[in-house]
Amino acid sequence: MVRVSIVMGVVVCLAGASAVAAPKQLKPSGKVTASEGMLHDAFAFDESGSKLATIRFTAQGRVELAVGPPGGKPRRSDLSSFTSTPEKILGLGGYWFVVSNEGKRRAAIVDGSGRIRRTTQAFDDCELSLSPKAFVTVSESNEPGGSRRFSLAAYRPDGGTLMLKDVVVEGNGTIVGGGGATFLGFTSSHFAAMVERPGAFDRRSDVRQPPQFALYDVKTGKLGPGKTPPKLDNFLDYVHKRGEKPDLPAVMVLAVGTQKGFELVGPGEKVRPLRLPLPLSDYDLASLEQRPVGGKVVFSLLADRPGRKRGDTEEEGRYALGFFSLDPGSGKVTSIGEIGLPDSQPHPWSAGGNKIAVSRKAADGNREIVIYSR
Repeated sequence: MVRVSIVMGVVVCLAGASAVAAPKQLKPSGKVTASEGMLHDAFAFDESGSKLATIRFTAQGRVELAVGPPGGKPRRSDLSSFTSTPEKILGLGGYWFVVSNEGKRRAAIVDGSGRIRRTTQAFDDCELSLSPKAFVTVSESNEPGGSRRFSLAAYRPDGGTLMLKDVVVEGNGTIVGGGGATFLGFTSSHFAAMVERPGAFDRRSDVRQPPQFALYDVKTGKLGPGKTPPKLDNFLDYVHKRGEKPDLPAVMVLAVGTQKGFELVGPGEKVRPLRLPLPLSDYDLASLEQRPVGGKVVFSLLADRPGRKRGDTEEEGRYALGFFSLDPGSGKVTSIGEIGLPDSQPHPWSAGGNKIAVSRKAADGNREIVIYSR
C-alpha cells in the first residue's frame, strides 16, 4: 500500500515557456488494488514516501485502514467502529489521522500498530501543521450578539492535546481579550492571526500615525510587535490572499483575470507574479492542487491539449495530469512529469519522498492506486 504526504508553500520566478521541452511521461512503479471489496478515494503517503495508507471497504462491510510500503504487504486495522464514511487521511510523524464526515467531521488518530489512540471532537475543517507538528481542527460559529467564534484544537501526532482555544471576534472586528486589535485572518496553521491596531496618536501634531499590523499568538493570547507596511494596499492584498491557505508558509493563487497565470503569496509579506516553465494555454489553471512535501511544494495541473497528438477528430491522449516541484528558498520550479488521463475528471493524488500515487479506474471498472517514482 502507499503513504501520505502533504504540502507546503511556494516561490518562483522563471523564464517564459517558449523553449520548454515536453514533459516526460511518468512510468508506474507499483499498484494497489482491493483484491476484494473496494478502494476508497482517501489515501496518503507519509513524509518520506516509505509508507502508504489506504482505506478499503470489504465485502463483509468492514472499513479497513491499510498501511505499508508502496506495493508491499500492508498492516490492516478495522475502523468500522469509528466510521462508515471516511473522507481523507493525513499522515504525520508515524501516525495517521483518518477524517470522517457524517454531517460534522471527526478524526481518529491511529498509531503505527493500527490502534486508534483517540478520536477528536467534531469540527468544520482540518489541516496539518509542520511547525509545530500537529493536526489542527477549526470550527466557526455565529454568536447571538453578532460575534464570530473560532474553536481551535491542535493535537500532537501521538494524540496528545497541544492547544484548545476559542478566538472570539466581535461584530466590529476586534478580538475579545486581544488588546483592541482588529482580526484580519489566520496564518501559521491557525496558531496565529494577522491583526491591525491603530497607529499611535501624536499630540503635538494632532495626527494619528498610520495603522500598524502584528501577529496575535492564539495559544498565549499575546500580541507581537507592530509594524507599518510601506505600501498599505499591497499588504492588505497579501493578508486577503494569505488567508486562503493559512496552513502553508507560501501559497500559489490565481492572478486576477482569465489565463493570467499565478501569483505567489509569501514567503514573507509579499505578493508577486509567478511565472512557470510551461505553456499556460495547455493547462486548466483552476485545476491547481498544491501540497507540501518535505521542504518543497508539489503541485499538479490538468493538461488539456485538444488535437495535440491525434488530430482534431481523434483526441486520444488529450488529457494529462502534470506534476511540478517548487523550491521556496531558491524559487526554482521543475517539471516532475505527467501521466495520461482518459478524461478531465479529478484524480486524487498524494506525494511523499520521491513517489506520487494517483487514483484511477482500472480496466475492470474498480478503483486502483498507481504509484510512480520520480
